[in-house]
Amino acid sequence: MATGHPKICEEVRNILKKNSVSFTEKEIQHATKFACESGIHKANIVIFNSGKPNVEGSDSQIKTWLLQLKEYIVSGSAVPGALLPAEIEKLPQALKERVPACDDVVLWFFQESLRCYKAGSYAGAAFMLGAASEKAILLLIECYASRIKDLINRDKFLSRVNSKMISIRWDEFKKSYKSASPKPKDLLAQDLDQLLEGAFNFYRHTRNHVGHPSIIPDLEPGVILANIGQFVTYIERIYTLSDFFHSNDIIT
Repeated sequence: MATGHPKICEEVRNILKKNSVSFTEKEIQHATKFACESGIHKANIVIFNSGKPNVEGSDSQIKTWLLQLKEYIVSGSAVPGALLPAEIEKLPQALKERVPACDDVVLWFFQESLRCYKAGSYAGAAFMLGAASEKAILLLIECYASRIKDLINRDKFLSRVNSKMISIRWDEFKKSYKSASPKPKDLLAQDLDQLLEGAFNFYRHTRNHVGHPSIIPDLEPGVILANIGQFVTYIERIYTLSDFFHSNDIIT
């Protein structure tokens, strides 16, 4: 029994592996079948010994992606971009549901980071993710400043953060917040030094690594994808902390 066209099968195999698509491979009559999965969805791409590809399966994200792969094989169009796990695709909607008040700018840059990742532009994804993070942190600091009860202390704080780089604003915010009262008493109290600090610094450093053209950035796609996955929780915690500030006068 003849198998699929060796050269095309090898190329399909490499593209599936590069994009972390879960698949099994089976020889069938006059062809090789690649059975692919994404979440609960399944679809196949069959490569005949003539080199002709065929895509099978019910309509789904994975089938659409395989149809793009077929088009690449047939016409030499662009290789399809990264196939995101089904749960990652739903993150923008999850962000809107879990943080209804999420700023439109934050949401837009987050959506752009996903588009960049899917297109295989991991540097673009990292840059857009950093921009979304920076906007959210700026909103948090603005909220904190607006709730400082003493107007003189508020003006002093604003003078230290206005027109400064985001890293300086963050450091000044942390310094002020450390001696401020009241503070949350639940797990949110730990967020600033743990989840928020670590995530903020990753997003900022990665964005700077991309945005400063001194060297070619060395980015690991899996790490970028993991931090895209963490972003909804990160923004949710930022807005929960902002809600606390909104509900309390801050004494510094």
